[in-house]
Amino acid sequence: MAAVHEHHLDAMILAGDLLGYPDGFKTPEEAQRHEAQLLTKFLDSAGVPILYIMGNDDLVELGSAAGRVQSIHNRSAELGRFRFVGYQYSLPFMGGVFEKPEADIEIDLAPLAPLLDSNTVFVSHSPALGILDPGFGGVRIGSSSIRRLLEVNPVRAHIHGHSHAGYGRELNRFNVASAGQLRTMLLDLETMDHQVLLGT
Repeated sequence: MAAVHEHHLDAMILAGDLLGYPDGFKTPEEAQRHEAQLLTKFLDSAGVPILYIMGNDDLVELGSAAGRVQSIHNRSAELGRFRFVGYQYSLPFMGGVFEKPEADIEIDLAPLAPLLDSNTVFVSHSPALGILDPGFGGVRIGSSSIRRLLEVNPVRAHIHGHSHAGYGRELNRFNVASAGQLRTMLLDLETMDHQVLLGT
């Protein structure tokens, strides 16, 4: 949030795994619903558009009704000359509500293809297979369907999370999975320059 104000950012993009498991609730879902309410109120105070998707660690939808905080899952949002298109499902891992088999992901992605072009930022929770996607024991956890989608439909940038060990950049792919660390990746879509800010 400090980066939004200090660096005069135009928007904030959140690529899933947004909610934790605070103590004192009967179920994890109840805990996350409570946290979602607090997070939405907090994010709305940023004063800039917040575009988000959910991740496989999330058990409930953020469900924001605020104008600035909006889901881009299976839809697009225009900010200046750039379009942001989102997709939140990743491959089965923990049995979460935001996980799907590869065949279902491929079906879901087909309607998004016409929205992708050189001025589009594709935001997904899952990485593309083989790109910034290391999992436990060296297993690749990216989606082959997302990789094919972006090979056929090149975009300005692909921003994703999910692979916490793969944080960083490879060409125009940006893994922003923070793994509980206070770090923010800043990206200038005009120049494609980026920097990482570390919190204290």
